[in-house]
Amino acid sequence: MKVLLVDDDPLFLELSKTFLEVSHGITSDTANSAREALTKLEKDSYDVIVSDHDMPFIDGIKFLRTIRNKKISIPFILFTGFGKDEIMHLAIENGANSVMQKTSNPKVQYSELSKQIWQIVSSTG
Repeated sequence: MKVLLVDDDPLFLELSKTFLEVSHGITSDTANSAREALTKLEKDSYDVIVSDHDMPFIDGIKFLRTIRNKKISIPFILFTGFGKDEIMHLAIENGANSVMQKTSNPKVQYSELSKQIWQIVSSTG
């Protein structure tokens, strides 16, 4: 299994990659913007995309809309620091498989994220 992590915070990306790979056995690739992620999606295949919402230029919802408009059906998890119902509703409405809120407890956060990833992959594959 291979996950594409998309976030404009390089520290958060590295932490996410490390936790998922070391603690949960999930291989991941990183992109620091939606544009970079779109380039990677043209070259590689992924089982799940995990994207932040609050990014410059193209936010998580616009990124989700872009990949769905390109008929890319890879499962998508919006992993955001915002707990606004409006963002969660927009994500689901635009084809996200799941919306998760970032927390201050990395161990719990990545344990929950890995469960979501495995559930989505096993239900779509």
